[in-house]
Order: sequence, then C-alpha cells, then structure tokens
Amino acid sequence: MCPIGVSRQRQNFRNRWNVAACMLLSMLLCCAMMLWITPVGSAEDNTGTGITATENITDTENLLGSNVAEITDAISATKQETGVTVHLLASFNTEEKPAKWASALLESLDPKPNTVLLAVASNDGNLVVAVSSNSDEWLKKKSTVDALSDAAQKPLMESTPDWSKSATDMMDQIAVQKKTSTSSQTVLLGVGGMIAVLVLLIMIMVVFHILRKRGIIKRKVRKHAGRHAA
Repeated sequence: MCPIGVSRQRQNFRNRWNVAACMLLSMLLCCAMMLWITPVGSAEDNTGTGITATENITDTENLLGSNVAEITDAISATKQETGVTVHLLASFNTEEKPAKWASALLESLDPKPNTVLLAVASNDGNLVVAVSSNSDEWLKKKSTVDALSDAAQKPLMESTPDWSKSATDMMDQIAVQKKTSTSSQTVLLGVGGMIAVLVLLIMIMVVFHILRKRGIIKRKVRKHAGRHAA
C-alpha cells in the first residue's frame, strides 16, 4: 500500500508543478505581448517629451504643438524665396536685455548670411527678432526688423496666443520686405539710368554747342582776314 500512496503523491506533485509552470509561462507571454503592443516614443518623432529640436527649431515648451511640420515647410519656402534662413527659439529666459542676448546667441551660432532668429518667451509672450550681422542691408535696417517684430507679435496678443501663426506671419513679412527692397532697387536703378542718359545728352549738346561756336568764330576770322588782304 505504501508504494502506491507514494506514487500518487509524486503524481499530484508533478501535476501541480506543471500547472504552476503553465501559469508562469502564460504570465510571461502576456507581458511580452503588452510590451510589443505598447508604442515607444522616440526623440526623432518628437513625441512623449513635447520637445522639438531640429536644425532650425528649438521648442522646449511644445508651443508649436502639431504644427512643427508646417513651420518646417514654411522655413524651407522662405529660404528658397528670399534667401533668408530662419531660426525659431521657444522659449527663452534671460536676465540680460532680450535684444542683446538674442543677437549674441545668434552670432555664437556662426550663422549663414541673411539669418533671422525669432525668440519667444512663453511666460509673458515677449519676443525678440535678431538679424545676423552678415546680412544684406535691406534685412538689417531698423524698419525691416520692426516690421518683422510687429508681424510676429500680433498673433501673441490674442486671448489665445498662436505661436505657429507668429512664426508664419513673420516669414510672410520677410517675403514682403524682400519684394519691397527689390522693387526699390529696381526703381533706383531705373532713375539712375535715366539720369545718366540725361547727363550724357546734356554733355553732347554742350560739346556740340562749343564746336559750333568755334566754327562760327573761325569763319568770321577767315572772312575778316580776307577783307584785309583785299
């Protein structure tokens, strides 16, 4: 009787062990399935952390939200249309004067010619537009910088600040200023050309008048000399 009882106990023990092993394998399989199904965020697609860091955009507060691709396309279009490189920084915090700080930051990046930096403070909506020192005169002049700042500021003065529109409006204004500058240069060249032609005509008329006057004088001298000879 004893051997049969021991055999049954061993069989029961094996059955319990098999059940426990199956349960453990099932739990491990479930965990593996959950890890496989759950998406993992990455720095490349800018998900999870809410931080965007590209060649032209640094957005640590996720102010641009889902409009990063749209803004990136606008930056590329602005570069192609106007030759201006745009950098966006949101947000910043400094104890220095924002304009001085932004200019120093831009120059430290060794920017390409005609580079504009738009830096926005998310806490109070203040912004700074800085233009690289190696830019063309039309882009560096105060009236252009003021126009870019005004265009970027307006969308931030609404009840719900629109950071994306602030960036795109500034880039639209860059295109406007570029066209205005090109038109002004064309007008100046045209006026300069007309003045040059007018000066040339006046010089020709003066020379012709002098030569004509000299010819008349010579004829009079010859005529007077002929009378005395007779």
